[in-house]
Amino acid sequence: MAGLGLRQFAADRHMNETLTKFRNAVADSIDLQEKVRAGADLVELGKENGYDFSQEELNSGWKELQESDEGLTDFELDVVSGGGEDAGTCT
Repeated sequence: MAGLGLRQFAADRHMNETLTKFRNAVADSIDLQEKVRAGADLVELGKENGYDFSQEELNSGWKELQESDEGLTDFELDVVSGGGEDAGTCT
């Protein structure tokens, strides 16, 4: 059982790293930002750009980010304040 828990922890940690890398890619790319603003499905957009994560992992990561001291980037705040809390962003 302990081994299974460790594997799940490693998988969760990997996904957090994947989401962080995707978030950084969006922050650095005007093209990706435009797609997010246009309401792109973030899971599909991630996959198209080499970042594999599920909607559940995205929702969990979004919740963690909102509760963290790190907070949201200016772009993320702009998307959220613009009513972007639908299919493209996490609810």
